[in-house]
Amino acid sequence: MTGIRCYGGCSEEIEEVDEVEDEIRYWSYGSSWPNGTVPVEGEDVHVESGWNMVYDLDDTEGFEAPIYNNVELNGKLTFKNETNPHLKVKHLFVRAGHLEIGNETHRFNGSAKITLHGEKNFEAMAFDSAIEGGNKLIANVGVIKMYGQPRTGKITRLHNEVAKDATELYVEAGLDWVAGDRIALAPTSFTHDRSEDNFVESYDSETGKVTLLTPLKYHHWGAPESTGPNYNGVDMRGEVLLLSRSIVIAGEDIESWGG
Repeated sequence: MTGIRCYGGCSEEIEEVDEVEDEIRYWSYGSSWPNGTVPVEGEDVHVESGWNMVYDLDDTEGFEAPIYNNVELNGKLTFKNETNPHLKVKHLFVRAGHLEIGNETHRFNGSAKITLHGEKNFEAMAFDSAIEGGNKLIANVGVIKMYGQPRTGKITRLHNEVAKDATELYVEAGLDWVAGDRIALAPTSFTHDRSEDNFVESYDSETGKVTLLTPLKYHHWGAPESTGPNYNGVDMRGEVLLLSRSIVIAGEDIESWGG
């Protein structure tokens, strides 16, 4: 990684404003920005102190959200609820501001995503002469609050033994799993790296039957009841984890450099 060495502080001084403006600035409106234009691909974007900005860009048919070089928050940035906003950025610096996705009383009721972009040797962010933050990051010295939708059964157990190439398995009944959810199966053999993930094609909440989108790569052991009584309290059944969340932070997978 290549960085910038600074004399004194690397970040410019900011004038903090105590009050957040009542007016809402929508990211996609040119009128929300001092120069009258919406930021475009590759730009450095500053949400200034005191601003009340709402991020409302997503990937829809005919439009792809731009990838920004650096987004610095000194004001308030809220993701628009009831939508599917997607922020793509190489460096996200929550400096003197706030990043909020949902809140304590109104959880985010959409699918929000932040994707961090950049190759392994892309330039790093330096905060001062002694602190190089690296690249492809979220740095926070302000406030970040994220409240997604709660999910039941984030971790459950296999209720049957499943073989390699199987497309059906049984877990706990009564979960809120739906088609499209991503799940992970932990290894149950002496080969420690035989975990895998898959996608739910369907789930029967009455029986716990899960139909998978693609066949399993490995064998996984399970049983209808816990083995705890037979193994000093240890449940030997394979763990199944729900990975899907309504708020996702992900790194662009490039050059084996995830984020």
